[in-house]
Amino acid sequence: MMRNDFLIRKKIYKYMITGVLTTIALQLGNVVDAMIVGNILGSMGNGAVSASTPYLYILQAAALLLGSGGAVSFAVLLGRRELQKAGKVMGFCMIFSVIYPLIFTILSPILVPAFVSMVGATGELQTMIHDITEVYSLGMPILSFVLVMAYLINVDNHPAMTARIHIVANVTNLILDFILVKYTPLGIKGAALSTVLGYLISGLIFIPQYYRSKNRMVSPVLGRIFDDLELIGGVIKNGFPNLATLILTVISVSIINAVVIRALGNAYFSAYAVANNTQLIVQMFLNGVSSVIASVAGVLYGEKDYYGMRRVLSRVLKTGLMIGAVIMVIFLLVPRGISALYGYDNPEIEPLLLDGLRIFSLSFMFFVLNAISQNYYRTIGQTFLSTFSSTVQLVVLKVPMMLLGMKLLGFPGLFAGIIISELLSFIMLHLLRWILQLVGRVPQKGFMAIPERNIDEICDLTVTGSDAQAVAVSEQIMDYCKKQGADSKKATAMGIAVEELISNIGRYGYPDSKDKYIDVCLFKTDGSYFLRLRDDGIPFNPVSYEVTESEGHDISGLELIKKLAVKITYMRVISLNNTIIEITDADPIPVNAGMGLT
Repeated sequence: MMRNDFLIRKKIYKYMITGVLTTIALQLGNVVDAMIVGNILGSMGNGAVSASTPYLYILQAAALLLGSGGAVSFAVLLGRRELQKAGKVMGFCMIFSVIYPLIFTILSPILVPAFVSMVGATGELQTMIHDITEVYSLGMPILSFVLVMAYLINVDNHPAMTARIHIVANVTNLILDFILVKYTPLGIKGAALSTVLGYLISGLIFIPQYYRSKNRMVSPVLGRIFDDLELIGGVIKNGFPNLATLILTVISVSIINAVVIRALGNAYFSAYAVANNTQLIVQMFLNGVSSVIASVAGVLYGEKDYYGMRRVLSRVLKTGLMIGAVIMVIFLLVPRGISALYGYDNPEIEPLLLDGLRIFSLSFMFFVLNAISQNYYRTIGQTFLSTFSSTVQLVVLKVPMMLLGMKLLGFPGLFAGIIISELLSFIMLHLLRWILQLVGRVPQKGFMAIPERNIDEICDLTVTGSDAQAVAVSEQIMDYCKKQGADSKKATAMGIAVEELISNIGRYGYPDSKDKYIDVCLFKTDGSYFLRLRDDGIPFNPVSYEVTESEGHDISGLELIKKLAVKITYMRVISLNNTIIEITDADPIPVNAGMGLT
């Protein structure tokens, strides 16, 4: 018997599907927003949406920092069974998701005109940019809070609810978009207002449902949130690479926008805005796929399940590259269809735009590799690598390469510069990672920078819950314990207890399912044995289970484990039962003397 990734694979695709649905809903709102505005208000409206992007990114900074950083900290703390600390992370993220954008709301009469002036646009384009940024400045506290909660709800056993939050918000957004932009005098203000109202309505529907859910593991701690500065620092550290990416994106987009507007004029900028907005189509799918890294791999990293992490990253890479390749082919074959979606209506510049879209599509595969690398290194705590990648990709290479390409090749050269910057960014990131591994600054070798599973030092298996496999695991557990120096009596007791637990999970945990897979992991460290059982059967907490509740059930294995163990912890994370049992080499503490169960 060997370990397989059946349980992990089920969760990868469950979270991946809901993640893709979530980001499709989230990004589709932005994509269709631009399409509706472009088709109703003309190319200038689409240009205004693109030109407003840097300011909107600044408004969203807290949501991205607290959402992405909080989700990683949240997942790792759940993996470690530290619920109180996870509650503090949730409380901190909730409070500051509102405080930060509220500052911009108050200062909007000063900041919005200053931004519009900095862009350098004139006439109708200038007015539209002002209208969009003004409405988002007023509504961002609502958006920020709901977005951050969606990140945390996803990790806390509710990925489907997170998808519903974004789907309902963006369906509402698109309906209101059409009504407010086309049939009211609000014009482009209606596009921004519809987004705010969509998330307000969705948040009011689903966030209360989350707090009433029986599957919720964490309650927010709202008082004395600064008592544990290490936790807050962890959230900021984990979210900093994404925040740095956002800041660098603001810088690069602002520079490129200003140069294109001043050097080529409003008409060429509207064409560039179409190509730039199409990147949202790639992100729409890729962000959903890569979200699995934080939500699933983050928990596995907290549990030190390195085998599971390798399987997660492998599947995310394959899926991400496949999606990138499909979208690239579509852009190469039908660029005119892409431009038509955005209502582009300038026949003189359109041939250059179509060439630009084809060239731009060749960067998608490198974009996928860079985005997944950045998400992965952030999840395993290698924030330096993630931040380095963002910095090189967005500013050090992208801006100079795009400007150089424009100077040498004109308008299409902007997109040739993107290809070169994405490729060189990937090469430089992994060259740096290799150098840091050589000098011992980054642990382990290879792309993943985590330990290999060593079968000589760890008993790591997947079983089906049958009685025959339970007996076979029992024998392996006994052999492993004896090799690690346990006396024969304790090794036999542990083997028998595990046999009974596996049989009970297979018998009672999967009453209506033929697929009964259980991950069993036993390892020894610092004089203690740690036994982890993981299954996706019905929720069952062995810590709170009482003998009087076991009528008709044979729970002798559980009772034996309780007598052997000094500590048992249980969590329902990523919709899996996770039980970790600690047994020391010393004599066990009698059950009636208090075993330190938590």
